[in-house]
Amino acid sequence: MKYEEHFKESAHKRENLWKSIGNLYTDVVGNLINPAFMGGPRWPSLRQAHIGISVNQGTIIATDGLSDPYDDYDTNEENQAYNGLGLELYLVTHNNLEDIPAIISSWELNMLTQVSSTAASNPNLINMLNDYQYLSMTINGQSLPEGYVNENGSGGVLLGLPNPLVPAQLELSIEHISLVNIVLLKPSELQYIMDNGEKGRLEVADELISHGFTSVMSQRPSVK
Repeated sequence: MKYEEHFKESAHKRENLWKSIGNLYTDVVGNLINPAFMGGPRWPSLRQAHIGISVNQGTIIATDGLSDPYDDYDTNEENQAYNGLGLELYLVTHNNLEDIPAIISSWELNMLTQVSSTAASNPNLINMLNDYQYLSMTINGQSLPEGYVNENGSGGVLLGLPNPLVPAQLELSIEHISLVNIVLLKPSELQYIMDNGEKGRLEVADELISHGFTSVMSQRPSVK
């Protein structure tokens, strides 16, 4: 298959997955001017989008485009084995964001776009997830709910926790990609990970899973 065929089939398979999980909103969150044209990270097919899916438990917000085939697929053999970065990111929020305008104004989208920008600028992220299972990172905490921002004004997220609503992988036109869940960390949990490294990250992940905290919540107790 050529690039256009891979592009269409991959988009179709992602769309079918989300429709099997909930009500996929017909509109997407895009940009009037692509951030890549203003010095931002470039997504594999240049197209950058975020989507919303309404579910009984709230709303899923996900990236749509990190696993597009590279737009030089037809001329660059090195990129012909990959569906882009090999992943799409998502979060599950208990808030009912009823449409795309509600998503656009949400702190959850702000959180996801920060992580997706980091992912787009780091093509090795999927390899790191495969090696370490979970990854943590800091984000700007300006829009986060009370109780999730540390004294430096930063928040923390953990990538890779399983969520019962979404499968861990999806087969696209070229390869299987990972569907990577993002969970918001409490400051004490982030600090514990920073103090204890991989051991701390695994401990926090296990505690979050055991407590059922694999979605994004405006309020919850800390596990550390």
